[in-house]
Amino acid sequence: MEKKGPVTRLKEEVVKKDEEIKTFKDRYLRALADLDNYRKRMEREYENMRQYSQVEFFRKIIPVLDSFDRAVNDVSTDSNTENYAQGVEMIYRQLRDTLRSMGLEEFSSLGEIFDPARHEAVATVVSDDKPENTVVEEVSKGYVIRDRIIKPAKVLVSKQDEGGNKDVEDNRD
Repeated sequence: MEKKGPVTRLKEEVVKKDEEIKTFKDRYLRALADLDNYRKRMEREYENMRQYSQVEFFRKIIPVLDSFDRAVNDVSTDSNTENYAQGVEMIYRQLRDTLRSMGLEEFSSLGEIFDPARHEAVATVVSDDKPENTVVEEVSKGYVIRDRIIKPAKVLVSKQDEGGNKDVEDNRD
């Protein structure tokens, strides 16, 4: 048995620790590379998903576009406006159903209290029979996907009579 002195033992420990450091450094660099690869893969997958969602949207909306093409071509050959009106109404329903199937919901605001997050006031109307800041007329509907408003409803909002003036105050630009 060989007897080792304290300096030899310390040198052996330093060599052993250097090997451990090298191992941990290698593991760290591999983990860092894996994380970077993961980040790049997630970015590619996100971009693919975004592009695929556009493709899916267009796949669903193209049949409506085809229906409009047929309707426009038929208007020049068919003088029956009632049939034409029914066809346009069918296309309108088809478009609404398609958009609804993709998560788009419309909302009505009549009778609600004006909410600037959901409504865009285009004018105020003097009204004695409605409380102030109540939506009295809808110029255009609002649309929401899940809980996110993508188009606020354009509305006329009531206000109290201040001196007998019954005019409509237009806020449109």
